[in-house]
Amino acid sequence: MAHSYLLSSFLAPGLNRRRDRWGGPLERRARLARQVARVVREEVGDAVAVTAKVSVSDGFGGGVTTPMCVELAQLLEADGHLDALQLSGGSSLMNPMYLFRGDAPVAEFAATMPPLVRWGMRTPVGRGFMKRYTFEEAYFRAKALEVRSAVAMPLMLLGGINELATMRQAMADGFDFVVMGRALLREPDLVNRLRAGEVGGGSCIHCNRCMPTIYSGTRCPEWSPEQVIPLARPRG
Repeated sequence: MAHSYLLSSFLAPGLNRRRDRWGGPLERRARLARQVARVVREEVGDAVAVTAKVSVSDGFGGGVTTPMCVELAQLLEADGHLDALQLSGGSSLMNPMYLFRGDAPVAEFAATMPPLVRWGMRTPVGRGFMKRYTFEEAYFRAKALEVRSAVAMPLMLLGGINELATMRQAMADGFDFVVMGRALLREPDLVNRLRAGEVGGGSCIHCNRCMPTIYSGTRCPEWSPEQVIPLARPRG
């Protein structure tokens, strides 16, 4: 339900220009997402947790805004089909760096593309697609707090979270979980090391050069082979 994929594109008024029961006010634009949540819950019952990722802000004109996200969260909470919401942002279609923040790996992305697309990414229009946003930890926190104040259901906070202090602040803010992506690509054992008190945070530098690796096997380019953590062997 985020990042301008199918369900999210129905939610964004600038992308959903339908004039039937699937477009117009948010309650109608949210019809598909709510029906999907219902059908998934009916299929799995209580066997697994059902969560959804929603956007606190799409980061482009005509996208989902924070007030829209609050209203959507209230609708989803009233439906009762989801166990938690993950509060994300940005648009893979319109503004991907609004989600990632930090360095924009334009050259690395261009290198993975066909020649014509590679040329296009070197133009001002192509470079403008990968906007640059200053990184700060938990950069969705302020917008996510607006959602937290409007619903009682469990919520997950994300946004470049690396530090244990940030995780504790999220718990103090009333969030039920924090979500980590790039930090765990860099250090798959980070959570265990935080739990053991070995470190107070991760070493991800938010260079975002992991983003283009989605086409060849998502990984942290900063890793060297000797850092690979061996899989635990089963006992017996």
